[in-house]
Amino acid sequence: MIERLMRVLERTPGVSEWKLVARRVEGRELFFVRRGLDMQRARSVRRLGLSVYHDFEEGGRPFRGVVRIGVHPEAADAELSRWVEDAVFAARQVRNEPFPLVEPGATAPPLPASSFAGRPLGGWLAPLSEALFAPGPAGEGRAARINSAELFLDQVETRILSSRGVDVSYAGYEGYVELIVEAEGPGGAVELYKEIQFAGFLPERLSGEVRTELELAGDRAQAGPTPRLKTAAVILSGEPVREFLGYYLTQGAAESMYNEISRFKVGDSLQGRDVRGDRLSIRGEPYLEGSTASAPWDGDGFALQSTALIEDGVLRRAWGPVRFCHYLGVPPTGGLANLVVRPGSRSLEEMRGDARLEVVAFSDFHSDPITGDFGGEIRLGYLIEAGRRRPVTGGSLSGNVKEVHGELYLSRELQQLNGFQGPQAVELFGVAVTGVS
Repeated sequence: MIERLMRVLERTPGVSEWKLVARRVEGRELFFVRRGLDMQRARSVRRLGLSVYHDFEEGGRPFRGVVRIGVHPEAADAELSRWVEDAVFAARQVRNEPFPLVEPGATAPPLPASSFAGRPLGGWLAPLSEALFAPGPAGEGRAARINSAELFLDQVETRILSSRGVDVSYAGYEGYVELIVEAEGPGGAVELYKEIQFAGFLPERLSGEVRTELELAGDRAQAGPTPRLKTAAVILSGEPVREFLGYYLTQGAAESMYNEISRFKVGDSLQGRDVRGDRLSIRGEPYLEGSTASAPWDGDGFALQSTALIEDGVLRRAWGPVRFCHYLGVPPTGGLANLVVRPGSRSLEEMRGDARLEVVAFSDFHSDPITGDFGGEIRLGYLIEAGRRRPVTGGSLSGNVKEVHGELYLSRELQQLNGFQGPQAVELFGVAVTGVS
């Protein structure tokens, strides 16, 4: 199929260059209701993603248009020709500044083999199911239990080819759990939804995430209303930390600088000049244990390397794929998907020592990577007063990264959320909290 498609691309007028990403997926799926297996199935899928580039001039200015399409693996040559011709026509309407494709020749460091590689996919379903339900009825407690769960495990082979001569391949595993837990409380039943991703057999991590979600559901069912605090010291814990820190990653991206979304330049302090708390250090990694984002090459076939992006609050380099780094005239880093944030100076116990509101779950937490505004409706938090930590729900909090990052503290404890490894919590000051009582 790939060879036939390459021949069609070579003979189609208007195709200046092309890139093809082929993925072969072998998967197993389990569906649970409560703790009972409701259904299981296997699947085998081939996916082909084609990018067609068309170079042209308009008004004496050069442009490069690009259109990405999906190609059916069993398509006949006539269909392939029609799709490619349509892609060329569409690419003529796109007016990007010219940019190069990745050149072949660079080598990427080999990634460690996944622990899933030791046996067939089907042989991992029972161990993964055991880890998923390891907390057990006794571990659930406080009226919390698993409502339903879906478990997926895929073996994925990826090949990237281009008209420039790039031809690289790698293989990996993608595990995924959709989990719904429920609990009964004075106000009725509540549910929490959790997505868990993994690329290796890490049963303690999987069981720990399920156990935490059950504990949160139990607390959510017993939670009282969040009081109105106007402005307060706030701890963000768990997944909201990743969303909050996303602002800095967007501001340091070459694409953001090119599109003038970011005003920062290499060497600037992203947290301002006067920083009284912890300074951020973030690096991109091609490999992170258990992360489905680990890959030796990015989606363009660029060889990935460990790269320091931000050090002690200072932007060390713009990061991004070949296209936008070319526009800025800086060396590309590639599309690094694993991000590691250095832990901070305070323990969670120290953060919780004073009156605080700790928020661990939002109905929808949003951090605008352009303006820095962040906020969301509080699904579950803990009001810390006089050494007591009681669950609360409702109300919302809001703030702006640029107004609080002059004094923020990161926890010494770490968490990993698939391709994000960083502090378990971040402590902020002067955040607006709108309560419900």
